[in-house]
Amino acid sequence: MGIVNTIAEFAQAQGCKNAYEFWKITGLSQPTAYRLYNHPDAFPSKETQDAICKAFDAQPGDFIRYVSDEETD
Repeated sequence: MGIVNTIAEFAQAQGCKNAYEFWKITGLSQPTAYRLYNHPDAFPSKETQDAICKAFDAQPGDFIRYVSDEETD
């Protein structure tokens, strides 16, 4: 499977109830925030990762992880 984002799960753990709140907190463009929040296969750019890390005082590993092919079988 490869790298997936766990942004929705991460954001909810930080108190965001939905993609709208994630968008408002991060200051990302609306399409980017909603795409990342709703699609685990969407990968955030370096600049987007920076914005998320700053907004939540987080590390990229908090919202991105590697899923091996064995885990998806």
